[in-house]
Amino acid sequence: MSPGGLSEAGAAPRAGWARAGADPVKAVRAAEALRDDGDILGAAAILTELCRLFPHLPYGWRERAILRRRAGDAAGAAHDFARALAANPGDLLTRVQAVRQLAGAGRLDEAQACLAAFVPRTPQQTGRVARLDQLLAYMRHHPEAEASRLAMAIRTSPRHLDAAAVEVRIAAALAEGRPFSLIRLGDGEGAWISDPAEADGRFRDLYRRNRKRILRTWFGTDALIDRRDFLALRERFLATVPAATVVGVTYPERIRHEYGIASPDGVPSCTNVLRHVAPLLDGAGPSFCTHDIHLDLHLSGGLHRLIGAGHPIGLISCHPPLAAALARRPGTRLAAALLVPEEKEFAGIIGATGMPGSHYPEAFGQVIARLRGRDWTGVLWLVAAGYLGKLYCHEIAARGGVAVDIGSIADAWSGKATRPGLADLARYRLGDGQHQGARR
Repeated sequence: MSPGGLSEAGAAPRAGWARAGADPVKAVRAAEALRDDGDILGAAAILTELCRLFPHLPYGWRERAILRRRAGDAAGAAHDFARALAANPGDLLTRVQAVRQLAGAGRLDEAQACLAAFVPRTPQQTGRVARLDQLLAYMRHHPEAEASRLAMAIRTSPRHLDAAAVEVRIAAALAEGRPFSLIRLGDGEGAWISDPAEADGRFRDLYRRNRKRILRTWFGTDALIDRRDFLALRERFLATVPAATVVGVTYPERIRHEYGIASPDGVPSCTNVLRHVAPLLDGAGPSFCTHDIHLDLHLSGGLHRLIGAGHPIGLISCHPPLAAALARRPGTRLAAALLVPEEKEFAGIIGATGMPGSHYPEAFGQVIARLRGRDWTGVLWLVAAGYLGKLYCHEIAARGGVAVDIGSIADAWSGKATRPGLADLARYRLGDGQHQGARR
């Protein structure tokens, strides 16, 4: 695509400008709304007109560059980022996006030079520049080729299972009364797999930033970042990985995406998951699958078949009505339902549970005590509890039960689109299971 290719398709730039009433502020808001709705061409049309009328301002150039990068137009994105930087060399947001664009294209030397040309003026800017510098260092130390090799080694291993094979393994464990634990390791878990002491602390600021971000997502605060009891919990979490029956991990396509956008959280978190689990391929240990296995099991009908197979069901989630919805399904026997607080980043979508206290340590201690209180042999537990859910799965399997980390599927079953992939909620309804049997 040529540098002007993105803006030449779709509605004419001036038409988009006219719909915004020729008001620059309204035009900016309109472009952002179109972008957020997925109308890339519509947003680009307005931004193109902003660039024409206000070429001395970085906003239009920068935002159009981001759209071009998203559309795969690396040359056009580089052109627009250069214009944005020329318009205002001191704009840090533009600088950060330009550095990430260069790094995502594999041009790490140019990215480093672009970053080095910026002189921070505040402590906040100094910190952000330091973290970006550490991201570039990480991408040099652990290049995309390394991460892709690890991801492919797992995918092509005989121990890698597709959704059908995972369903068979779960069903067999239930039928035979054997313990089973399926956990999934995503960005959040990767942030806590990452060790700030690695490489003599070379990536410490980057890792801490990612830990703080995910703590705010989970708990609405990053106050736990240095608490000894929560840090000690990390060792228990790491122990769940080799002890699990099946572990869902990052796949090659996700690695390509994260490195392609030089994601400060996605690159180290996803890669460190792979670096942590890859050695388990060499000996006896868990099987593997994609960390999107919860979506695959739903869309294949596997979860519905397992739920309707007559085994008692346990549930851990933040959705008070979900247990009742499961109990109404024909053939479903609900054995237990434990409620945990919602992830705070999604409270506006999920709604508050009304539970007092926080997930950690208050609710966590209560759930662990309940799980340790009896034998769960033959019970299928559906666990949707984030990072702490891996520990719940471990406790269930240790007491004979079958634990499946269903993550955001619990949100979708409750009619809450907490992730972009769940936008089409009709595909993810709980229903009665009668129309969910066709495999993809």
